[in-house]
Amino acid sequence: MSAQFLSRWGVIGVDGDDAVTFLQSQLSNDVAGMAESQLRMAGLCTAKGRLLGSFFVLRQGKQVFLVCRKETIAALVKRLSMFVLRSKCKVRDCTADYQLAFLPGSGLSSPMRVQWDEQGNATASLRLLNGTTPGFQLVAGNGQTEQSSADDQFEFVLQQLGIAYVSQPTVEMFIPQAINFDLVGGVSFSKGCYPGQEIVARSHYLGKVKRRVFQATATGSLTVTAGQDVWLAGKENEPAGAVATAVNLNGQQHLLVELPVDDAEQSGAAFCIKNEAGSIALNIQPPPYDVHQKGNVFE
Repeated sequence: MSAQFLSRWGVIGVDGDDAVTFLQSQLSNDVAGMAESQLRMAGLCTAKGRLLGSFFVLRQGKQVFLVCRKETIAALVKRLSMFVLRSKCKVRDCTADYQLAFLPGSGLSSPMRVQWDEQGNATASLRLLNGTTPGFQLVAGNGQTEQSSADDQFEFVLQQLGIAYVSQPTVEMFIPQAINFDLVGGVSFSKGCYPGQEIVARSHYLGKVKRRVFQATATGSLTVTAGQDVWLAGKENEPAGAVATAVNLNGQQHLLVELPVDDAEQSGAAFCIKNEAGSIALNIQPPPYDVHQKGNVFE
């Protein structure tokens, strides 16, 4: 099990007597009901249900760690701190106090689990992928700041698992269902109120979810980035969707793209990304779970 440090990801720490109950009222998933041995995902939404950030959530006693893209941390800490009010907890950027590392193999046999050691360091597993369970480590110590190819490998694993996340270009672009966050375990529909809960619940209980994230690959010289528009041939009057995440590995770009389900599953549909430098065709594939389900399919 060899750790490879991450430079594009950081840590928000929320600690104090009311840390868990405070986050229970703010995040899309059930923090109060999770055990220290569990890894969960959660989002922070606006009142209109749009995701401001997404997290991997770890809990140890009265302290909760939120692992997310580093460039979103300052705004998320500010946003969460606005609502602390009389709650006995503090929200802070802990990136400088911890090292985050990608683990190609976590060594844990069960998915979405956390193992803590005596020093308070955590080893977390994601989902089974190609016979192994990749994950990450949270280790107390000076945070890693140097650039590393491990970010690409970690984000490629997330793409392969169909797990989208919020980065700076996609802040407030998507409701949780649009990036399959409800399918991969990022939303609880029984935990009670949080900002945007009514919008998220309405999309879940009333009617069909019409937009989902699909996997895509692109090969070419045009660099694709999160937040870019995706176009469907024959419907050039407006974008069909948007890029949720993008990572370039071994000369190929691996994406998660938000699209109308009916268009994405249409035989012969041709999608592309274009800008002033040209266009690049996308090969669209379904994620490794059923996008027609409602609620978590990762149980």
